[in-house]
Amino acid sequence: MNIKNENIVDIRLASEWMEYGVLSGSKLITYEMASGKLNPMFLPLIAGNFKKDDEIVLMCETGKRSKSAMKFLQVNGYTNVKEIKGGAYYFEKMGAKFEPYQA
Repeated sequence: MNIKNENIVDIRLASEWMEYGVLSGSKLITYEMASGKLNPMFLPLIAGNFKKDDEIVLMCETGKRSKSAMKFLQVNGYTNVKEIKGGAYYFEKMGAKFEPYQA
């Protein structure tokens, strides 16, 4: 996969970043809180990092949350949203290098 890390939004929880690691240069913006509710800062943080027509590539752990987040962003006017199918787990198997998360 040839994706710029700067276009990747890692939507996992901070606890998942700590456990699994993160991609250098990716944006760390949690989509759903541990309670399962939408992070109220998700859309404002996306808007602060991307224009509506920028390429945004969403990544969660296995791909389930990224589908939901992709639909949410599309409904809110983002036109170039993609997902890493299979999530971080699959992406690592394809050769992505994860680094320890540092808060």
